[in-house]
Parts: sequence; structure tokens; C-alpha cells
Amino acid sequence: MRDMRDARQDAACGAMEVIDSAERALDGKKSSLGEVIDAIGHASYAPLLMVPALALVSPLSGVPGFTTVCGILIASVSAQMMLRRPTLWLPGWLRRRRMNSQRACQFVNWFRIPARWLDNVTRQRLSTLVTPPFSILPQAICLFLGAIMPLLELVPFTSSILGAVIGVLAAGMFVRDGLLVLAGMLLAALAVGGVASIF
Repeated sequence: MRDMRDARQDAACGAMEVIDSAERALDGKKSSLGEVIDAIGHASYAPLLMVPALALVSPLSGVPGFTTVCGILIASVSAQMMLRRPTLWLPGWLRRRRMNSQRACQFVNWFRIPARWLDNVTRQRLSTLVTPPFSILPQAICLFLGAIMPLLELVPFTSSILGAVIGVLAAGMFVRDGLLVLAGMLLAALAVGGVASIF
């Protein structure tokens, strides 16, 4: 029953609605990370997959250890998605971490342009791939790709390629576009095949 409620909640929640929920949670002078994640609810998973995935596509992927940290974060978020937790679990010290609400709002608003683009160019297609039990497939792929990233720390460009694939999968799960998820799964197969050929 909870899976069905989560599926209906996600289906009704577009990218702009998630941005609005996060902004509403940033009231007062200071807000905690836990309050923002709780306000977004189950939809917080996909954005938290997208952030480290897209960071890996940037020049930051060349920083020693950065790929390992992002891989662990991606694997952790993916595992909790597969367990269908209502909200993302974070250590208490991290949930209680407070931030300036005004600066956080500026950061959140930066995502309005890509969020509006996602809402405009995507739609709910092939919904079987983004609803239980089949939604576990893209989640498991993200878990696997995140888990192998620390092993590829010294292999050039591999983390950026895997980050781009995870970004596609996370975006598809975020907006519940099964066609985008299918494209991400095909790209994942190609990426893993390419990485395997290196070894």
C-alpha cells in the first residue's frame, strides 16, 4: 500500500512543484537540511541522485577522491530508494545542519530553469518502468554504477560517463518519464560494456 501511495505522490509532483516545496520549507532566518528534505518528501531521492551525478560531469571529477565520495553518496541514496523509505535517512548531525535561508533560496531558485525545462520536454510515458516493482531496475543500476565508481578512480573519463548516465536515469525517475529511464538503461549497458573492455 505504501508503494502505491508513494507512486501516486511522485506522479503528481512535477519538477517545479518540488522546487516550490523546498522553497516553502526555507522559512525564517535559518533552516535545517532535514526540514527541507522532509518538505520535499519521497521526491527528494532523485534530485539527490542528480546533484552528485552532474558534479561528476564537471571538472570536479578530476579532484582526487571526489569520484569515490560521489559514488558512495549515489549508492547510498539508491539503496534507500530501493528500500522505499518515506524520506532520505541522513545522520543526525547532517540533518540538524542549519543554513542561511536566503542564500539557500538563491541556490534552490537556480534550479528553476532546468526544472521548467524538464517539465516542458518530458511527460509520463512507459509508466511501468517508474512504478513498483519495475522501478527497482533503474534504482539498482544507479546503485551498481555508484558502487563501482571508487574502483574507477584512476581511470580517466569513466566517472564522467557514469555520472552522465546516472543523471539521465535520475531525471527520468524524477519526472516519471519511463522513456527517459529506458534510454538511461541502454546507455548504462553501453557504458558498462565500454568500461569492461578497458580491463
